[in-house]
Amino acid sequence: MYPITNFIIQPVEMIVSEDETQMTADLITIRDEIYRQTFMTTDFNNIQKFKNILNRRTISLGYFGSEGDLELLKGYISEMEWVRKTGVKALGIYEHGGRMVYVSTDGAIEAGGNIVEDIVQLDKYKSITTDILIFEPLTKEQLIILGEWLLSYNEPIKTVSVMAWVAGCFIKPHLKKSGIKFPHLLLVGEQGSGKSNTLERVILPVFSCSKIRAATQVTAFTLMKESASSNLIPQLMDEFKPSKIDKLRLNALYNHLRDAYDGHEGVRGRADQSAVTYELLAPIIVAGEESPDEAAIRERSIELLFSKKDLKPASHRQAFYKLCAKADLLGSFGRSLLDIALRVSVAEAEKWYEEAKSEISDEFPSRIVNNLACCYAGLSLVNKLCEFLNVTWAEVFPINKGACIRYLQNGVQEYLLDGGSNNKTIVEQTLEIMARMKLAPNQDYTFDKDGKVIGIRFCDVYDRYTKYRRDYAITGECLPYNQFLKQLRQSDFL
Repeated sequence: MYPITNFIIQPVEMIVSEDETQMTADLITIRDEIYRQTFMTTDFNNIQKFKNILNRRTISLGYFGSEGDLELLKGYISEMEWVRKTGVKALGIYEHGGRMVYVSTDGAIEAGGNIVEDIVQLDKYKSITTDILIFEPLTKEQLIILGEWLLSYNEPIKTVSVMAWVAGCFIKPHLKKSGIKFPHLLLVGEQGSGKSNTLERVILPVFSCSKIRAATQVTAFTLMKESASSNLIPQLMDEFKPSKIDKLRLNALYNHLRDAYDGHEGVRGRADQSAVTYELLAPIIVAGEESPDEAAIRERSIELLFSKKDLKPASHRQAFYKLCAKADLLGSFGRSLLDIALRVSVAEAEKWYEEAKSEISDEFPSRIVNNLACCYAGLSLVNKLCEFLNVTWAEVFPINKGACIRYLQNGVQEYLLDGGSNNKTIVEQTLEIMARMKLAPNQDYTFDKDGKVIGIRFCDVYDRYTKYRRDYAITGECLPYNQFLKQLRQSDFL
């Protein structure tokens, strides 16, 4: 007999997830010093990994055994009396035990704030964080006070869209279960137009979080890891300027935006030739002076264009100052939305989504209809909060719900679709740029059928078009000549 450690193990809890297990234990030394440590099952793969855990916060813990002793220790630990819990990777809302629960690394609750003991988020996957549970839900009187400010700090097109999208995040997990894709939120505008203030002073307090990444600093790995850590609290990026981000980083960001919307998994390779997959769950907010130059990215988003002129009305500034002074009310608003979301079933959220389709113009593309319907579902969640507090929508908000739906559609048409009902295709964008190239009549193009038909010599013009883009630093997508002709032949222009 010989000692292999200088501590004894007192189990605290064992968290079992789909593909790994996390154990938390108090390690008690011969001097009665207590160190709480968290182990993953993979930490017992070899002595070095095990010792790295022991040395995480102290040098008082020691292991003196062999690899075989470590296997025996692992078997001994597995037979101890553990409090067993279910583990999840992402912070957020889950169906558990026949009801909806909110899960974080600090524990879990159900509707009404009742604690749920047997499910928790694994510490290993903690990245996006929130303090939303420290706030108390709003009272009826507080909601009435807050409601007017929420829709009055900027133009209604923007305030309604922001509130609808933010509220929609709280039922994003419900919508995902029905296979519904949730849009990103793009805040675009000149410097000093209020986009960053809206992000930092209005949106962040609702989610009780503060972590914002600069879009110029993200990598494919940090994007995937952070996105997989929450299905409710958004992933936040500021300072988005495509013209100033290097191409590799920009492509990684665009790929992430596409994959996160479409529900694809992120994949990252390891040095040992294995691969790690990340489920991209978090809603995404991107703020910057420029919007993405790919139509496919913009179409997956709710885009809002901020301007300094929108801040000129004194009523807007006063409402904004009041919101800033009452950040605790915004935190309580988020806590209230969370509590109501826990009372909503997947079927009810899907019903709100389907109801929206009858309210939205059928001229919009299907992806735009989907995005607007998700925001409509967010407004329905806010309406359910009003009903829960025994107050009507009209008593809380200065804009009625029907007008809010119209503002949502007007915002998409004005900012995202440039006044039309569809995003411009690459072919249309190419022809618009060619119209600025001062092409020579009867040489580069000709008119036919009394001016109703135009013919362009693309075999001569297209190479000059690509040079024109380079010379004048025109960003955006540019197709190879053969691909352009192929798409042109399938368009409405021929």
